[in-house]
Amino acid sequence: DKALSRIKESKVNCVVFNLESFTADKVSFATHLRDSGYNFPIIIFSTFVQRDALKELQKIPKTVLIEKPFESKDVWGIADKMVQGRRVEQRIFRRFYTDQKAMIEKPTTGSNISARIYNLSRGGAYLEVDAGAEKLNNGDILKLTIHLDKMAKAYTVDVEVVWATQKGFWAGKPAAGIRFVKATDVYRNLLEKL
Repeated sequence: DKALSRIKESKVNCVVFNLESFTADKVSFATHLRDSGYNFPIIIFSTFVQRDALKELQKIPKTVLIEKPFESKDVWGIADKMVQGRRVEQRIFRRFYTDQKAMIEKPTTGSNISARIYNLSRGGAYLEVDAGAEKLNNGDILKLTIHLDKMAKAYTVDVEVVWATQKGFWAGKPAAGIRFVKATDVYRNLLEKL
């Protein structure tokens, strides 16, 4: 009630909730704001996130949840995009910050590109490649080898480029967001290109 009265009394550009847990019962406040005609961005911070609540939240426009811990630059980037009216996709998996060497192989050309992974989740990763490297494009299917120095191991996985930019957030090099894909998706993608 207190938050609603403050929203009604002032001009609001964005609403931020800082929670310890985000459960299904907490989705109702964001829904209520939208049903009341408010269209400003809603950003929710939470340490624990209930999967069902996240699925419900994804149905509410201009609303995004950021899991704690987070980096302030992530928050500023998301808030800036949302206030400007640009679409922000909800992350499904929590990101873990890292700095790992990686190698990308483009099966279509056979070229190898060295990269660094700066964040990683169960669903994908964010990486940057050396300036001057072969360009990565949305929809590219790649083989990614991650070198885990501390464990003296390397893992190779199939990935798809979800988005790409010529100037990344970490080192300012060409960057891409990738998602891990199953072998069946790889074959389907390659067949579509024949």
